Amino acid sequence: MRSFFQRLPLLVGLVLGLLGGLIYTWAIAPIELVDVDPKRMRADYRQEWVRLAALSYIADGNLERARWRLDGLPPEDIAAAMEALISEYAAAGRSAGTMRSLTVLAQAMGVQTSAMLVYLDTPIAPVSSTNTPVPTPMPTLVDATPTVVPTAVPTVKPTRTPYPPTSTPEPRAPFQLAVREQVCDPEQAPHIEVVVQDENGTGLPGVEVWLMWADGSDRAVTGLKPGRGLGYVDFDVEEEIEYSLGTSELGAPLASGLQLELCPEEKGKDPVIGSWRIVLERSPLVTSTPTVTPEGGGGE
Repeated sequence: MRSFFQRLPLLVGLVLGLLGGLIYTWAIAPIELVDVDPKRMRADYRQEWVRLAALSYIADGNLERARWRLDGLPPEDIAAAMEALISEYAAAGRSAGTMRSLTVLAQAMGVQTSAMLVYLDTPIAPVSSTNTPVPTPMPTLVDATPTVVPTAVPTVKPTRTPYPPTSTPEPRAPFQLAVREQVCDPEQAPHIEVVVQDENGTGLPGVEVWLMWADGSDRAVTGLKPGRGLGYVDFDVEEEIEYSLGTSELGAPLASGLQLELCPEEKGKDPVIGSWRIVLERSPLVTSTPTVTPEGGGGE
């Protein structure tokens, strides 16, 4: 009993100290939460702020708001965060719309990366062909000079040398439809896959492929999934929507009427909705039939 009374002042002091601290913290000097300027945050937090601002821009498309959020941040932090995000999304095979949004924001903030080059508005190099005709120089007309004889002055009819045969290349679409087939694989989600290749069957990277439908369109660039081939690209599609495919060099679609359909039923297996596999092949230049100009003659 005596020891309890000896400890009582200590217990009272602890209780009074705890109450005093709570009163001071909650009533006298409460903690005030204030916003911190992003440029004052730690470097890794600043880069995470850039990443969140970029993701917000992908969602709302408001470039001015994204600029305002990134205003004042060190350019090296913005560049590092944007390069990391673009490389990550390109490796993950994100949609072309998402990659275009990141590219627009990166260009607006003065960032240039190798992963965003395929989404810049640069023209594709023209298709070369080994069958390009060699132009033949056109000869000039040669008139025969009449020979004068002292005894008589004959009238000489001038002759013209005929033009040699010439060939003119016919304009052709850069690509043509080579294969259109339904793929029935129950382990894959329905999609449309496209392979763009040259005349020898070699995949061509960096070719824009457009998927179009009644209410919109989508774009992808070959070569972003090298594991499937340099000329490979694919699109996620929905049922009951009819699609068509084309390239940036040609306005008319190369394949149309693409709609998800059930594969032919196999005995003992559940019905499967098939995907589409499209192969676009580069078109060689076609030379027209040589046209020969007939020999002309002059009158007397």
